[in-house]
Amino acid sequence: MAKRPNPRAIRAARTYTIEEAALALNVSTGTVRSWVKAGLPLMQARRPYLILGDSLRAFLNSRASNAKVPLEQDQLYCFTCKAARVPMGLLVDCIPQTPKTARLLGLCEVCGGTCNRMVSRSQISLHSQTFHLAMKDGATA
Repeated sequence: MAKRPNPRAIRAARTYTIEEAALALNVSTGTVRSWVKAGLPLMQARRPYLILGDSLRAFLNSRASNAKVPLEQDQLYCFTCKAARVPMGLLVDCIPQTPKTARLLGLCEVCGGTCNRMVSRSQISLHSQTFHLAMKDGATA
């Protein structure tokens, strides 16, 4: 199953049953029911309950935007703390990911866990002014 449901898999002008929405998004019906409990609106006039495609898209987009953590110039995202953190000593490894992107990896000052940030390769020189970068070999796609 997909880690994050893709809102573009939903047609805005269509209505979905809970089962159809789960199938379209490649998630379980229990997941869709938990979204309903979390505030996804249903059309409850009669059974089967229907979900407006537009409402489902808006719900998924708002959940995705609420999950994003804004980072300052000198911060990476700590997977353990689930927060923006400054890496220890501003020491960061730069690992190429694709021809256009690179991953900055460091250690969290608070918990010692792994911190991460995806950046454009064109912005590496900007980040090298903030961090002490060590360029590593990476698998480029």
